[in-house]
Amino acid sequence: MRPFTENSEQPFAIGAARTDLLAEPAPWAARFAEQRAIVCRDIFEPALLAKLLAAAGTTGFRDDHVAGLGTRAVEEPQRVGGTINVLLQRPNLFRWLEAVTGRTGLAGAEGRLVQTRAGGGDALDWHNDLQQARRALGITIGFTDAPFDGGLFELRRVDDPATARCFDHARAGSALIFDLGSDIEHRVHPLSSGGPRRVFTGWFMREAALSAAIA
Repeated sequence: MRPFTENSEQPFAIGAARTDLLAEPAPWAARFAEQRAIVCRDIFEPALLAKLLAAAGTTGFRDDHVAGLGTRAVEEPQRVGGTINVLLQRPNLFRWLEAVTGRTGLAGAEGRLVQTRAGGGDALDWHNDLQQARRALGITIGFTDAPFDGGLFELRRVDDPATARCFDHARAGSALIFDLGSDIEHRVHPLSSGGPRRVFTGWFMREAALSAAIA
């Protein structure tokens, strides 16, 4: 299992009031076509990341069992997750992602802050996130302020396990944006020690009219 190959530049910077695009989409589109995902380092401005990390470290979580897949804990109420949802919903970021991924009609973002803990069996088995037709792309963002081992995010083609690639979410504020489809699937490995591992996990959503047309 190989780690995802990363581009050397920072693609965009999300601030409290605006998102600045820092990279042309073409090199990122080539990377996405190659591995169905892109690693985006340091996507938040430093001051904003510090506030989000502090909030993630003090918020509350409840246990959540996903039938047939596994367990984790989810933030409740979704204070940090709700803030991130708002920050991701900027039209210039949607247009950049459309150019990179070829997924058109992006019009929203939905997700929540989750955590997995060592020793308790937290993990998620293979799945594809296609329960809702509006989901076009997946996104996971690291928000852990303590070291941990394990907890890898793994993505592969359904018909070829040898294509599996992984991401560790060890660097706070860095994201993996990945494709969704019936031909690919992903899972989350259990933590072996340290943590907890906190990650915002969510999706970029198509507009309602488009989702109705393709449903």
